[in-house]
Amino acid sequence: MPAAAGRRFLVEAGVLTPQSQSPDRTAAREPSAAQLERRLTLRLEGYWLSLRWSGAGPFFHDFRPERNPIPWSDCFLAWRADGGGELALDHVGARLATLLKPAGSNLAEPEWLPQALALCFGDLEAALAGALPVRREASFRRRDGSTLLYRSILLPFVDWDRQPRYLLGGLTYRLDPEPAREAPNAAAVVVPLWRRKPRLD
Repeated sequence: MPAAAGRRFLVEAGVLTPQSQSPDRTAAREPSAAQLERRLTLRLEGYWLSLRWSGAGPFFHDFRPERNPIPWSDCFLAWRADGGGELALDHVGARLATLLKPAGSNLAEPEWLPQALALCFGDLEAALAGALPVRREASFRRRDGSTLLYRSILLPFVDWDRQPRYLLGGLTYRLDPEPAREAPNAAAVVVPLWRRKPRLD
C-alpha cells in the first residue's frame, strides 16, 4: 500500500497537499473589510434585479427597505413629483450626510447636499433615465488626513404607470488611515443587465 494511503489531502492550486502539512486556512476563509464592503453593493444590486420589471426598471412599490443590505443611514432616496421638475430628496441617511458635508461648512443642507451627492454618485437625472445601475469607486481625503475609500450605486425605479420616478443611492466605504494618495478621478460604471434576466410584469 502506498505511504499516502489513508491520509486526507487538500487540493490547493492544483497541487495535492497533505492536510497535516497545510497551513491554517481560517483567516483565508474570512473576507476582508474591502470584500465585505463590496459584497453589500452587489447584494443590493442583486435584490434590485430580482424585482418585477417594466421596460424602464423595477417597480418601486415592490422594494422593501428591510431587504436592503446597505444600512439606511448610508442611503438616499430621490423622487420626481407628478408633472416633472427636478428630483426631490425624500430621504438622506444621517451618516451619509455627515460623510459628504464639506469641511467647515455652516450652510444648510439644501445649499450643498445636491452637489455633494452628484460628485459622489454621479448624474442623478441620467441614472434615473438610464434604467441601469450605475456604480462608482473613488476616494477623498477627510479633514483628519485619512482617506475615505468608497463605492456608490444608483438604482432607478418606476411607478405604477411605468414611468421613471424614484432613485435609490447607497454608499459603502472604509477608512484608510494613511494620507490620501494620488488616485484617478471617480468614473461611473454603467452595468449591463447580463447577470440575471429581469422579471417582466
